[in-house]
Amino acid sequence: MNDFSQHWTTRLNEGFPLLKAMQVQLLGDQSCWQLFAPYGPNQNDHHSAFGGSISTLATIAGWLWVSDLAGPKFEVVIQSGSTDFLSPLQQDLFARVCPPDTTAVQRFKRTLQRKGRARIALAVTVGDGQGGIAAHGLVRNMWPLMLKIVLPH
Repeated sequence: MNDFSQHWTTRLNEGFPLLKAMQVQLLGDQSCWQLFAPYGPNQNDHHSAFGGSISTLATIAGWLWVSDLAGPKFEVVIQSGSTDFLSPLQQDLFARVCPPDTTAVQRFKRTLQRKGRARIALAVTVGDGQGGIAAHGLVRNMWPLMLKIVLPH
């Protein structure tokens, strides 16, 4: 596991108890990554992947993408999101962000630099890791907020 995947896997599992229970891992490096969750702890009573796990994985993938883009001095907050379930998934879960076009990314960065906050919407797919897509997620209006350190008096 490289430094990027180790950092984010640790942050996700230590910062979000749900993701630890889902056994989420980041696979890949900063230039090309996906989130992985094994099928076993994420299946439902119908022997398919639990919709809540699919939706959570899609949401966290979007949050992570924007967090990495915004940088460490910003904390990302998600305003809204939705998931469309296309077909049952009966294998390990893989979430991939569909990067927005370059213009949207540049506008996001400029606005963030100028105003200290910006928004962007991302499409995310969750599938089986072999090209099959079980769900599309849309994570909208993610706001990176400047972290403020408050010292006790």
